[in-house]
Amino acid sequence: MKLTTSLMLALLTAVTVSPAMADDYPDRPIKVIVPHGAGGSTDITTRLLVEPLSERLGQGLAVANVTGGGTAIGAQEAARSRADGYTLLSTHEALLTSSAMGVNTMGPDSVTPIAQVGLERQIIAVRQDSPMQNLQDFYAAAAAGGVKPKLGVSPGAANHFAFMRILQPVADPEVTFVPTGGGGPSMKALLSGTIDVGTFVVSEARDQIEAGNIRALATFGPQRHADLPDVETSGEQGYPMDIGIHYVWYAPKGTPADRIDIVADAIEAIVGDEQFQQRMLDRSIEPDFERGEALSQDLDARWQTMQSVAEELRP
Repeated sequence: MKLTTSLMLALLTAVTVSPAMADDYPDRPIKVIVPHGAGGSTDITTRLLVEPLSERLGQGLAVANVTGGGTAIGAQEAARSRADGYTLLSTHEALLTSSAMGVNTMGPDSVTPIAQVGLERQIIAVRQDSPMQNLQDFYAAAAAGGVKPKLGVSPGAANHFAFMRILQPVADPEVTFVPTGGGGPSMKALLSGTIDVGTFVVSEARDQIEAGNIRALATFGPQRHADLPDVETSGEQGYPMDIGIHYVWYAPKGTPADRIDIVADAIEAIVGDEQFQQRMLDRSIEPDFERGEALSQDLDARWQTMQSVAEELRP
């Protein structure tokens, strides 16, 4: 059978156009897995980004809160998803802590970082009636012969790792770790007197500090936090530390680099917008964008730190 010239051209056009159309990413909605509870800091940060990101990508983004296993269940679901850019992961240091503790058996290498969106600084706080007034008082209470304070943590999770790092200046600290859970449950435990000290990101504690119910002993960043200008940094008190949580978006390992770049480009433009930055700052989140090799190097350094801390936590 002879093909007419017009039919041959039509077939060639179909062959050449179809792959391009298939690579017209994204051409359908994207699922964003958040392995943390709804209403928490990671969920809030993710949802802040979803609307403008949807507008830039031209497709809807559906947030799915997949909790459990110290964030390992959601992170592993994302890692096992098809590496086509239509399932993404939004989390923080929990990916590293759960992996370092062996709860996330797939580890951080099972996903590829897309971009860091921002960060929150860690603080430690006590009830307003506590005799502890500053970081030195806390260290004295935690030292041998001290009062052995009760510290609220989610065992093996980010706040547990934060306390372990904060306690490093104390030789053989004598403390009791109480399994309270994440920021919200730990705050309830602190207010009720179940624990003596809690570690939180600023957004989790700001309202209670402003209400006069709790007192921050220190912030753990290079300068005072804009929302807590009267609270000294650990460095000002003689113990320079930089401890916080970094909000990072990931894709399953093997996701095409061009698709990762499309999402990273869109996130970079959004986080660079002053109005969006103010929306983050209003929630005590510091805009802090990173991508590519710089982000990979920073994540590698954090991973090494978490592995070191995990060695101390293991029996």
